[in-house]
Amino acid sequence: MIPTLFGFKSMALKELIHIRRDRTTLVFALIIPAIQLSLFGYAVDFDVRHVRTAIVDMDRSRESREYAQSVVNTQYIDFVEKLNTPGEAEIALQRGDIRAALVIPADFARKYGTRVPPQVYVMVDGSDSQVANPARNAFRHPPTIPPGAISPDAVDVRVNYLFNPEIRTQIYTIPGLVGVILQLVTVTLTAFSLVRERELGTLEQLMVSPVGKLGLMLGKLVPYAGLALIEMFSVIFLARLLFNIKVEGSLPLLLLLSGPFVLAALSIGLLISTVAKTQAQAMQMTMLTLLPSILLSGYITPRETLPVPLYFLGNLFPVTYYIQIIRGIMVRGAGFTDLIWSVVPLTALMLILITAATTRFRKSVA
Repeated sequence: MIPTLFGFKSMALKELIHIRRDRTTLVFALIIPAIQLSLFGYAVDFDVRHVRTAIVDMDRSRESREYAQSVVNTQYIDFVEKLNTPGEAEIALQRGDIRAALVIPADFARKYGTRVPPQVYVMVDGSDSQVANPARNAFRHPPTIPPGAISPDAVDVRVNYLFNPEIRTQIYTIPGLVGVILQLVTVTLTAFSLVRERELGTLEQLMVSPVGKLGLMLGKLVPYAGLALIEMFSVIFLARLLFNIKVEGSLPLLLLLSGPFVLAALSIGLLISTVAKTQAQAMQMTMLTLLPSILLSGYITPRETLPVPLYFLGNLFPVTYYIQIIRGIMVRGAGFTDLIWSVVPLTALMLILITAATTRFRKSVA
């Protein structure tokens, strides 16, 4: 049979009426592109500046201060901490408090201007390749301050990359990718949970059962949490097998600290499922949540490049803290105390999200 356009007008009119009545879908269709454009425009910035750096000035001379100032003038380096020894700097790097450390030896002023230029030592966190290279260049080729000040050509800069001496991109991206994959799977799975129950008509049956509301919510969370942890181990195993990336720190610690993140991500999905009326709406809300969290978490670009409002917005996403945790353990071999300022807010977010999902569930089925 030859296809015809019979009924086209009626069908098109029907769909237009459906779109007009489905206000939620219409709003998401118009808002998501605007949000995507804004986030990609402001958040994706590969020009890394203001790298958090510590300085160990063992010379404390006018020349050493001028050299440090010439580095700051690049706007790539911010000295946020003054330390006394290189050992303290290495500990700060392992904790993730700083991304680089400048060590100026005690003979800097004495050797400056001689035929044997003074050496300075730079320790760079190689676990983040996007920060490591700009930091190295800022120390090796800093613009000088006004004429007569320290000349960068008269300084011998020795750079030492910690945790990733070869500056392999995979060592930076893959640990963060584990967190992104876990969030994508967990949020997507649970976002459809209550929506599917509602569409199948089994939600009402659950409500008249003796199962408590918190018990119902946790009962939906725990099985998916176990699945997510199994998936985490499989991804880490593949990272080792395919890219030769091993866990430098404690694997049991990584498993322990993955628990709050998985529960928080699952709670986001359940919170979405209490708001969405259909699976299509659940998918739209999931994508609206996933995109900002990936862009603002530090997975794609360092969070130092974000505008201040977006930087603080990124603090509201569990994956932001989990990426810091998993990179710290896998790449830097960080311990629990090194990661405490990522663990505490992640645990707090987990509790808040579980509470919000449970509260919203009670209201949505009342």
